[in-house]
Amino acid sequence: MPTDKDQSSVSKTELARLRERAAETRAKLAHKPGVPELLTPEELADATPFYFELRACIAELKKAREAAGLTLAQVSEKAGLATETLSRLETGQVTNPTWKTLGLYAVALGQKLVLGTEA
Repeated sequence: MPTDKDQSSVSKTELARLRERAAETRAKLAHKPGVPELLTPEELADATPFYFELRACIAELKKAREAAGLTLAQVSEKAGLATETLSRLETGQVTNPTWKTLGLYAVALGQKLVLGTEA
């Protein structure tokens, strides 16, 4: 009976080339670049810093939800928001949520949003 290896349509040469390419890719990705390496100066000066602050706020809300032992469905019911909305918010698929959405999420967790400035 033939094995999976016998049925492979990839030649040994091609497989070796693919493995070498994968090793090169892993080597390139071993260093995790920081924000300044990933973004141009123009991007850094634009709205990017706000985005990272927003992501940090959402991460704090998610951490509070998990610490409270609440599911997205439970928070959804308390907040009056769709479970899918909260899921997309936590995973970063929603990149520009409204203050109302963030506020409802926070209140459902017994949290309070604070907007401030720093010098």
